[in-house]
Formats: sequence, C-alpha cells, structure tokens
Amino acid sequence: MLATVTKIPKLRKATGRYGQVQKTATMKLLYLFIFLLFMNCKNKSETYIFTSNFGYSILLPKNWAEYDDEENTNAFFDTEEWTGNLRITPVRIDPNKNSELLKSEMESFNGKAELFKTNTGFDGLKYSEKSGEDFIYYWYIIANDKMFICSFTIDLDKKDTQENQKELIK
Repeated sequence: MLATVTKIPKLRKATGRYGQVQKTATMKLLYLFIFLLFMNCKNKSETYIFTSNFGYSILLPKNWAEYDDEENTNAFFDTEEWTGNLRITPVRIDPNKNSELLKSEMESFNGKAELFKTNTGFDGLKYSEKSGEDFIYYWYIIANDKMFICSFTIDLDKKDTQENQKELIK
C-alpha cells in the first residue's frame, strides 16, 4: 500500500510560459479523465461538475453531496437513497516512476488486483474486497504526477444487486 505517502504537498504556482502550458495541459487531462471515469450518468441535466480543492473536477449525479472524511479526500454519497460512498484521494507522485509504483502496488495486493487502462490512456489497477459488513471497490489511477485512489463502499448484502451495478457505472 502507500504507507510512505501521508500528505499531499500544496500545488506550486506555475511560472513562465512553459509552466503555464504544462499546468493547463495537466488540468485538461485531469478534467477529461475524471469526466470519462463518471460519464455514464444517464442524463447530463441530472449531473453537476464538482471541482475539488485538490486540483481535479468530477461529473456527479445532482443528488450526490460531499461529506467530511479523511484529510485530502473528497467523499460523496447519494442524498436521496444511500447506495454507497465514493471517496477520491489524489496523491502527488514522481511521474518518472509510474510503472514502478503500479508494479509495487500490484505486488502488495497479492494477486487480488488487476491492471487496466482508461479510455483516455491512463494506467491503473483495480480490486475489491470484503471489509466487515462492507464491500469495497478500489481503483488506483495514475494521471501524470498524481495517483487517484478511488473507492466505492457498499453494504455487503448489496454486492450482487442491480442497484449496486447501476451505481458502479455512474
């Protein structure tokens, strides 16, 4: 796991033309990535764009709200009917060591995780596990100099229901 990473450093302000171009390109990629990750919301009028303090935006269903969770984490839930909790934690990483990081994370899950590539070409891994009375889906996605650790927690008894499957594609 990511035992050595405890805090996300504050973003430095980009300076000069190169810094601004790099920052703009990175932000566009992050917006595209987050949009594509959750683009399956059926009706775009029933969604909104949540912009995080941690430098990314995400398209969410209108009836989802943020709640306080761990430091450096955005957490969301359905306000009309609880179907699970979505958490997103961005962690700054060395972009030159992305493949090493994924390999290390894969090894730490003892064969429980599998690699995947997003539609936009970002590398990641995914796995799921039972945790007490909960079932948790995890996605670790690398986008440039950040790893997004995303999880969706549901009640264990909802794991194989149609409602759960619908929430996973939102």
